[in-house]
Amino acid sequence: MNALRIYGHLAGLLLLALTACHVNSSRLNDEQDKVVADEFMVDYFSNQQLGHTETNLRLFSSRFWQVTPRDKVTLLFRKRDELLGRLQDTALKDWTTKVISGTDPSGEYQLRYENQYANGTAIETFTLAREANDSLRILSYNISSDAFFR
Repeated sequence: MNALRIYGHLAGLLLLALTACHVNSSRLNDEQDKVVADEFMVDYFSNQQLGHTETNLRLFSSRFWQVTPRDKVTLLFRKRDELLGRLQDTALKDWTTKVISGTDPSGEYQLRYENQYANGTAIETFTLAREANDSLRILSYNISSDAFFR
């Protein structure tokens, strides 16, 4: 009788362990993930060329807005356009991706572009994150250009 009770407890623990498990798989620097992120950025840069700043601001994650005032980003974009001029061409120079699939899915993509503007070049780095609704959003943004120091 004790053996039966022990097996019952072990079966219960095993069942608990199996239902509490998180089964995930990850992939690093997958070409397909890069393509998805780059397509997102093509839309971003197209909006930029068309002057659709508000549309681009909606592409930023709520986590970004928790630490960055909206007026500062708007000022940065205005200053970028004033100093560098119109975006002419974009070139993806470096990228990394980490995508986790399974019960706790997530994705983080870092893309570094060397972009040509009418009045100079800029290195622009974006970190994208896959959000709960499976959409990509911009988590961080950095721009570097000599035009800011002229």
